[in-house]
Amino acid sequence: MTSVRKQHDQRTGEAVPVVELRQVGKAYSRKPVLHDINWQVYTGEYWGIIGPNGSGKTTLLQLISGMEQPNTGSVLLEGRDIGSYSRRRIARFTAVLGQEGLAPLHYPVREVLNMGRYPYQSWLGRDELDTADELIDQIMDRLDLRSLADRPLDQLSGGQRQRVAFGKVMAQQPRLLLLDEPTTYLDIAYQIHFMEWLDEWRRESGITIIAVLHDLNLAARYCDRLLALNEGQMIHAGTPQQLMQEEKIRDLFRVEPAIVHHPDIHVPQLLLKRQ
Repeated sequence: MTSVRKQHDQRTGEAVPVVELRQVGKAYSRKPVLHDINWQVYTGEYWGIIGPNGSGKTTLLQLISGMEQPNTGSVLLEGRDIGSYSRRRIARFTAVLGQEGLAPLHYPVREVLNMGRYPYQSWLGRDELDTADELIDQIMDRLDLRSLADRPLDQLSGGQRQRVAFGKVMAQQPRLLLLDEPTTYLDIAYQIHFMEWLDEWRRESGITIIAVLHDLNLAARYCDRLLALNEGQMIHAGTPQQLMQEEKIRDLFRVEPAIVHHPDIHVPQLLLKRQ
């Protein structure tokens, strides 16, 4: 898999953020959704975005992906305003995976994985990567999809379709991956498999990941840093150890938490007390 190189400012030599939000605000029908967001994400970081429903998490992802434009402030990708990028360039730079993954359409698995290569294909369908077929083979082997290569999506389970969706994203070879509740419809075993595959890919390639996650325990286990939103505002940003504290979780989610530490990997984990 292709590794990601850090970008540096030619004048100062300092690392350039992969994503930077400067005083970003967003409103729909004059109803504010995000207010004055200032945030930087650097190459190879794994950020989890947490917060109650309606706090602006998905809108934040949509702004970073270019699907939505801010009403105020600016969104930068590697130091350039996102509006200066073509859609094709953004598709090479950023991949998005939502909670439903792929619709159950009648397309075979291998063909769906090849769709991830579209940003790199000419109008004649020729891929600029000579080894694209080998890349698809490697992804199918890694995600245990080889036996499903000719099966259409509408004959697969939800967990299998999510694996295919992840494979399509891997085939896209992005520098930035945006995830919106990717484990929502997966059982516990598939959740762990998915997060382990994701973490392994990140460590190999250096890809930058930003994930909206409702499961705070998964977020604390796999993310390097967490961003907490509430009512469209940044409330906290820091490591899981800094954010997974009883007072902060209580204020953010209006629950009675008990924070313990995982016995094997020593990250904070959330238990809920009886109200």
